[in-house]
Amino acid sequence: MEAGVAESYDVIIRGGRVIDPKNDVDDHLDVGLRGGKVETVGNLEGATAKEEIDATGKLVTPGLIDLHTHLFKDFSIFGIDVDALSPRTGVTTSVDTGTAGWINYAGFRKVIMEPAETRVLAYVNLSGVGLPYRRGEMVYEGYVQAGECANAIQKFPDNTIGVKVRLYRGVGGDADLRDLLQIALEAARRCEKPLMIHISGSDVPLADLLEPLRPRDVITHCYHGDEICSILDGNGKVIPQVRDAREKGVIFDIGHGVGSFSFDVGRKAMDDGFPPDTISSDIHGLGINGPTFDLPTTMTKFQHIGMPIGDVIARTTIEPARAVGWDLGHLSKGAVGDVAVLEEEEGSFELTDAENVTLVSDKRLVCRATVKDGKVWWKAS
Repeated sequence: MEAGVAESYDVIIRGGRVIDPKNDVDDHLDVGLRGGKVETVGNLEGATAKEEIDATGKLVTPGLIDLHTHLFKDFSIFGIDVDALSPRTGVTTSVDTGTAGWINYAGFRKVIMEPAETRVLAYVNLSGVGLPYRRGEMVYEGYVQAGECANAIQKFPDNTIGVKVRLYRGVGGDADLRDLLQIALEAARRCEKPLMIHISGSDVPLADLLEPLRPRDVITHCYHGDEICSILDGNGKVIPQVRDAREKGVIFDIGHGVGSFSFDVGRKAMDDGFPPDTISSDIHGLGINGPTFDLPTTMTKFQHIGMPIGDVIARTTIEPARAVGWDLGHLSKGAVGDVAVLEEEEGSFELTDAENVTLVSDKRLVCRATVKDGKVWWKAS
């Protein structure tokens, strides 16, 4: 649109640095939204709107997508209140990763997904009970049924992403993790959906878990600090099977959490040319008050260890959108009207990883406003 044209919008976000990695946009522009959609990214001088956001000195990005969260509040020790967290952190889409299993997934949808203002997508846990507690969700073999898991997903296919399985030592008692992986893959094949695998705490080499995976399957906790099942070899270099898996289309996700992100592993992997495909928080009830806090804090940690801001934004917008197969995470004309306004706040900020290593940064990302479906959802006072 040309400057000076008196056009009306529902919302205009003015003067920010717009970063839209899908469209290779990184410039100081205005964003106009109408009818729940992105209408214009450009110069909107002279245009009017029912509501305006001054984004001068701030970053304007597509609404953030957190690929790894736990949202089954009051039914799981991990569950958080998604609508209490998402608006103030710029997250418009939150993906629950198996907090509910095939036994209780219908209940999760009824009490969490359907009432939520946040757009909630979900993986269904191979364990029928999901994640009620820290450990042992597959000790009882009756909970581990590929057919029942696939059936639960097929009943609600539209916003159900796939199957989730945690492959840590002892999760199935004496069961071999390789056998549990095969059951999880069978469930994913039956419903024709991707599989997400938790690898931190595993007692088998990562190469054994990678070999049978398919395109769009996800390895989460890829920068965890355990020596067993690490993406790194003894010399701090990325193992060849990890590169082969990425070449095949396997997605490597962060999933920070309270036990699954190491600054040291992250630096070594990125120095060796292996950044993550997606950056997610693994936010849950045990980490919301630290060290995880929220997705912008996790993003800040990647800035601090050397990832350019445009790459950080890509890994929290368009890349997780591609991982879940939804048309989100960009500001193209006609796109869903989800926008985050972020500020790089200056100061002295402690950042702690899951290994209890603390670094001090001179800046951090904080959310100043969130627009969802073309409406101002939250603004900092």
